[in-house]
Amino acid sequence: MRLKRDFSLHWKNYLILFLVVELSLEVAVIPLFNAWTSLLLNLGAIPYLSYTNALSLVTSHPYITLGLLLELIILIICVFGQFALILNGVVLIKQDEFSFRAILKNTARQLRQLDPLGLFFFAGYFLLIVPFSGIFFNSPLLSKIVIPEFILDFLLQKPLYATLIGIFYLAIFILSIRLLFVLPLMLFEKVKIKAALAQSWQLTRNKFWAYTLKLLKISFIALITNLGLIGILYSIQLGLDQNPLSALIGGSINVTLLQIGSFLISVWASVALLQLILPADVTLATYKSTKKSWLSKIAKPLFALFTLGALLGNGAYLVHLGQTPLIISHRGVDAKNGVQNTIPALRKTAQAKPNYIEIDIQETKDHKFVVMHDENLKQLADLDTSPQELTLAQLTALTVHENGHQAKIPSFDEYLSVAKQYEQKLLVEIKTTKRDSKNMLKNFFDTYKTTLKQNNHELQSLDYKVITSAKKYAPTLNAYYILPYNFIFPQTPANGYTMEKTTLNDSFVTQAKLSFKKVYSWTVNSEEDLKKAAFLDVDGIITDNVTEARWVYHNFNANTSYANRLLDAVILLPE
Repeated sequence: MRLKRDFSLHWKNYLILFLVVELSLEVAVIPLFNAWTSLLLNLGAIPYLSYTNALSLVTSHPYITLGLLLELIILIICVFGQFALILNGVVLIKQDEFSFRAILKNTARQLRQLDPLGLFFFAGYFLLIVPFSGIFFNSPLLSKIVIPEFILDFLLQKPLYATLIGIFYLAIFILSIRLLFVLPLMLFEKVKIKAALAQSWQLTRNKFWAYTLKLLKISFIALITNLGLIGILYSIQLGLDQNPLSALIGGSINVTLLQIGSFLISVWASVALLQLILPADVTLATYKSTKKSWLSKIAKPLFALFTLGALLGNGAYLVHLGQTPLIISHRGVDAKNGVQNTIPALRKTAQAKPNYIEIDIQETKDHKFVVMHDENLKQLADLDTSPQELTLAQLTALTVHENGHQAKIPSFDEYLSVAKQYEQKLLVEIKTTKRDSKNMLKNFFDTYKTTLKQNNHELQSLDYKVITSAKKYAPTLNAYYILPYNFIFPQTPANGYTMEKTTLNDSFVTQAKLSFKKVYSWTVNSEEDLKKAAFLDVDGIITDNVTEARWVYHNFNANTSYANRLLDAVILLPE
């Protein structure tokens, strides 16, 4: 009841607090970090940043590595500062003394008290616990700290790994409850990190389920309120859609109201949690000033400007949902219609008319090329060996099994021949290993560059050497560099990038378009992900379900109901 009364009295101040912090991060802090990273990489002539070049970065560019480590430390301090700002703001709003000058001064004082041990703890706390906390704690500074979906999918298929992941998530959840009070104790009680950990553990002792139920209650209220808001606006839009004149204008207003309402609900949930963990008697210095703050002077015009921008942007969203991307079959299958990377699957999938079929090739013991994804044949052929340890004749004699189908392993030449019969374009992923021959890439391009170009096939690879070799031996052939993680936009000679969907965002796609690069997204299977990819304006999606993707995009573009597009806005538009 106290929270309800407090929020109803101060909701404008809470909204301004969270909005200013969010905008400051998005407009100023994050671009500065991106610029810092880009500058460091340019100074070291480093074309990209990924786990694949992490070791060489440390050994060959120690000063660049130190610069990136310093950036990481400052990032952790900024995340700490973000949560300190919000906590201080909530306290001052409760005191009826809301002032950004007071918030900043109190936060600066608290940051000066942060010792190295506390910083080390919060590095782990923010990197592990905060990304899992969802609605309560959210920072755009940590938006890229996610486990890529393809890794989770792979691990969840293994019973042992799936169990370990379950234990990990359970441990993170338990820690997030038991350590609820660490940050408030350090900020407002000036308790050192070790004592704060011990006190938080003690405060939540025998109260784990009590706090868990309170958090679930807050989450449930936020969820129901959000669903209610969506239902009301959807019903209104159904009525407005009957009149073409009011449909677009009303739709723009309703989508904007949905965004504002959803943000306000998330602010309420965050404030509810913060008031749950704040000490009851906490007070802060107010640093009163007789002058009206600059923020107060520009708050209303700024809000009006952003509202106008949102209305125009949402109108554009309702009219244009992005282009339909190229549909690319992942490993040559469509809805498990055959064994990956085999001829029978190619014949079936080609009838669904994907724009490209993506396949994987590897070098054999006798320096030929075979169509195979796995570095070990155990899973598909029940043979514990690698393609590089067998000749092409030995490999093409093997039968592979998957999804209730079986087929022979094809050579790359055979696959190219059948693809030509169907006039099917290919996206060929060259997979490299330490067992490859010294001249593998030169041999490949000398043999296949003409055929690939004549049939409009394209290349991609996780190995940056493949991209540089492609530009050396076959400069007119389209080659895409595969990025499993979006750290920073790369500067490479590749024609484009194949990005794992988890960390792909509109900023990356925009930078690619400005650099005249294409973007393919993988592996895009669900209806939600297919729509997101179209909305991001990616050039192509790599999917396991070609037929379903065509059906989703047909309905997505044919459906002109603004009411349904309002529902789509829940998953498509940035929060």
